Amino acid sequence: MKSEIEKRICPDCGVEFIPKRSNQTYCNSTCRTAHHNKRNNAKRKELAKIFKPIIEQYEILLKLLKGRKEVQVHKEYLRGTGFNFSLFTHVHYNETIKKNCYALHTVHYYKVDQDYYKIVNNG
Repeated sequence: MKSEIEKRICPDCGVEFIPKRSNQTYCNSTCRTAHHNKRNNAKRKELAKIFKPIIEQYEILLKLLKGRKEVQVHKEYLRGTGFNFSLFTHVHYNETIKKNCYALHTVHYYKVDQDYYKIVNNG
């Protein structure tokens, strides 16, 4: 004898359905995929608020390097490019100068003197 299967409501479309399996949550695979896509898109939008500015900073440094290993740049020139000194991904210890430097992915930078920064590509 079959036991009475309780009807469920699909969390994506709101339609009432009879599940074919005991662990079925959505009425069909289209609703399941749509629901997960909505949830993941919301996560991506939240993370973009964090990662987009960091990526922009990284691209500024790469553009200034122009394929070179390192370059020295005036701090006002850096500011003029839109560079934000408060954004970085990690602190990198530079063995050559025996000093901690701010880094964005494979590129790090440090203050050479009062007015200049050195940008170094580790990649």
